[in-house]
Amino acid sequence: MVKTKIQVLTYIRNPIVTILGHVDHGKTTLLDIIRKTNIANKEFGGITQHVGAYQVIIPQKTINKKITFIDTPGHLAFAKMRSRGAQVADIAILVVAANDGVMPQTVESINHIKAAKIPCIIAINKIDLPDTTPDKIKKQLDKLDLKLEEYGGDIPVVPLSAKTGEGIPKLLDMILLVAELNEIKEENPGKLKAVVIESELSKNRGAFATIVLRSGNLKIGDEIVCDNQEFKLRALIDCLGNNLKEVKAGDPVSILGWKTVPMVGSIVYKKGETEIKLRPNITITEEKTPLSLEVKHENLPAEQDKIKLIIKSDTTGTLEAILGALESNQSILIIHSGVGIINETDIFLAKTTKALVVSFHQKTPDQVLKLAESEKVLIKNYNIIYELMTEIDEVIEAIRLGNLVTVLGEAKVLALFKYNDLTVAGIKVVNKRIARGDQVKIVRGEVEIGRAKIKSLRHGKEDITKAELGTEAGVILSQNIDLLTGDSIISIG
Repeated sequence: MVKTKIQVLTYIRNPIVTILGHVDHGKTTLLDIIRKTNIANKEFGGITQHVGAYQVIIPQKTINKKITFIDTPGHLAFAKMRSRGAQVADIAILVVAANDGVMPQTVESINHIKAAKIPCIIAINKIDLPDTTPDKIKKQLDKLDLKLEEYGGDIPVVPLSAKTGEGIPKLLDMILLVAELNEIKEENPGKLKAVVIESELSKNRGAFATIVLRSGNLKIGDEIVCDNQEFKLRALIDCLGNNLKEVKAGDPVSILGWKTVPMVGSIVYKKGETEIKLRPNITITEEKTPLSLEVKHENLPAEQDKIKLIIKSDTTGTLEAILGALESNQSILIIHSGVGIINETDIFLAKTTKALVVSFHQKTPDQVLKLAESEKVLIKNYNIIYELMTEIDEVIEAIRLGNLVTVLGEAKVLALFKYNDLTVAGIKVVNKRIARGDQVKIVRGEVEIGRAKIKSLRHGKEDITKAELGTEAGVILSQNIDLLTGDSIISIG
């Protein structure tokens, strides 16, 4: 009996904790103060866009304890990512802002916690603010069938302030207590089982992924099986960027050596420790170029009334959230999506299919931007998910009305005169350039009064193909538009 007890204790591991709750209720700030770093300010708009995994050490009298935290985005678009976080974790912290109370994503998070069947701790945040109502929030949670301790249940409530640090030590002690009471153990004792919680393609690192070990261990040189690929582990990197030689059950780590970017939610095993086999008739090759994980949308219907999109994101988790949020929009046809920076292939595909390119959380290379300009392909860049979601309908409407364009250049009309029954506009280029053959719109004040093409462009007595910034020239348009001095001739793509 003693021997059996020792074996059980051997497989006790660090708890994995997910932080769930409504957007802007302070989840990342809470994790931030626990880690004493500044992650919240590094996120665009102060909102977490990716699932991050971090480990903190909690000093104890006998032996220091470790807790692994998974931070999940709170915006509606990230429902699948929040669900995945709950499925990976042993304990959930439900963060509710004391000044807001229960909100839509709070309810959704509760459903994820119940579905995952894991113990929960309620963190009522922002108690430093005036006019907060913690008691009201507790009653709201009780009505949602959360059995709080003070109402006779087993769910502890910790009031705290992620801003001032009040209540944080109590929260950490509560996590360790809940982990001890629930005897958190390895899922598959002694054998590796890890979950991919985020993955991306880096110009410097290549394909890499953040995983959390549910059981077993990992060390450099191990043979890994995941997502229909086998590879030798080349590097283990912790959340602070340190290189490690080995990690154990309960630890989060980024690993290198992948042949292709794995899908978020994939299970990682060691070769020989699982019955999982690679699917036949698939050849895995090392990716050389371009740096992108492609998701091809085949057999798409030829619906001419839909706006075609090419979507490129920085990580698979974010791409999944974007695609999930857009799938219900009947005005959109996504012809290609993938992880990685926009490349020349994307631009040529966009030109051929007349698609709009959407880039998320990435910088488009200058040479690609120049190609897009020359091929008259529009690129929309976003850094915050909810901005993409709220703006996409406006973008679609602008495309249909012909108002979403790339400005190639602008000239001001300085004078007008007649030449062989044609109107010649004397202009000066005030932005970028204009060129013969360009499509232009004529704007008076803020009102567009017509569109045409530049039929002729002359500098003095010389025909020219392009007039650069600051150049004065004579312009003849393809259509007769009643121009006035002061009008703007805007060259568009």
